[in-house]
Amino acid sequence: KHLTNSASDRSNAPQDSYDLRSEYQRATLDRRHVLTINYTYDLPFFAKRRDLVGQTLGGWQVAGITVFNTGLPFTAVTSSLDYAGLGLINANPTARPNLKCDPNAGAPNTFQQWFNTSCFQTNPLNSDVGLPNTPGTSGRGIINGPPTTRFDFTMKKEFRIRESLKFQLRAEVFNIFNHTNFRGFASLNVTSALFGSIGTVRDPRTMQLAAKLNF
Repeated sequence: KHLTNSASDRSNAPQDSYDLRSEYQRATLDRRHVLTINYTYDLPFFAKRRDLVGQTLGGWQVAGITVFNTGLPFTAVTSSLDYAGLGLINANPTARPNLKCDPNAGAPNTFQQWFNTSCFQTNPLNSDVGLPNTPGTSGRGIINGPPTTRFDFTMKKEFRIRESLKFQLRAEVFNIFNHTNFRGFASLNVTSALFGSIGTVRDPRTMQLAAKLNF
C-alpha cells in the first residue's frame, strides 16, 4: 500500500498548505491488488503419433496471461469555489468538495455512473449564506477506480522440416472474452454534467495469426 501526501513531484500542490495531513492518502499509482498468472501447456492429444494425423493435430501448445487488477485511486474536485479563501478558484491546486458519505459504498459501477456521486456536495448557490469558511472535507484519492480483468491466449505448433529448420504457426487472442474494462473518468469535477461517468475503455478483443520460419 503506497501512501503519500503529494500526488506528484511538482504539478499538484496541496489544497491547504497548512494542513498536509489532509493530503495523506493513496498514491496515484497504488493498486491494492494485482494478480498475474502465466501458463504454458503442451496438449497431449496425438503427440506420439508420427502419421499425418499426428503431424497435423498433435504437438500443439497453449499459453496465456491472465490479469486481475483492482482500480487506481481518483480524487473528486470542484471549481469556482473557495470556502476558506485559499486562492483556489481557477487555480492549481483545484479545490475539493465536501464529503457526505463513502462514494464506494453502494456504487452503481456502470458506464454512466461508476461511484456514488451523491456523496459529494455540489457547489452552493451565490445566494446561499452561512456557509463554513473551511476547505472541502473530501480526501484525496478516496474514489476506487475501475478494476481490470483480462485473458490473453496463444495457441501454436512447430513443424520440423529438418533438424535445423522449423516452421511455426501461432494464433493469438488478446482479451479473448471481450471483457469491457473501464479505464478513466470523463470528469471528476462536481460541476460537470459528466461527473462520475466513464470516459474511456481499454482494448476490445483483438486477434492475430502469425507464421515464423526458424533456421
